[in-house]
Amino acid sequence: MIALTMPPRAPVVWTTSPARGERIRRRLDERHRDLSGEAKTRAARYRGSRAARTSSELLALRADFLAALGRLSAFEAASLTLAGCRYELQIRAYADDLSRDYFDLWQLLARRGAEPRSEDERGAERMDYFAVQLGRLEGLADALMIAGRNVRLFPPPHVAWLPVG
Repeated sequence: MIALTMPPRAPVVWTTSPARGERIRRRLDERHRDLSGEAKTRAARYRGSRAARTSSELLALRADFLAALGRLSAFEAASLTLAGCRYELQIRAYADDLSRDYFDLWQLLARRGAEPRSEDERGAERMDYFAVQLGRLEGLADALMIAGRNVRLFPPPHVAWLPVG
């Protein structure tokens, strides 16, 4: 019989501080937990509100809730790919793609917010659209911050949700 011997394994080095990829995954998990809790809180506040259906308080609660959902969904979509990056080059390339998406969405919101509103478009639908899109913008910014890009310095676009009376 031939005895098959395996060479000794390389020693395992345990570090106290995680590698950059592990730090990013931990920060993504922490931020996802925060955003999920925030969305749940805003959902409970919106659903539990006793304000009148057409009141501005209820519209503001609805906008906050929809923005939190948009933020969470954009962050989840961005973090799935970001968590799978194993090399610094992958993180940089994906952060470039996210930055491009962020500024494309920013320009879309700025253009749509400046367009004159048609008479058949309802104000509540317009507000819902912009609340979700601004939430998506914030979610992309959260993911970019974790990837090492500072997009928070870029001001949000001026969006006229509702006409000023």
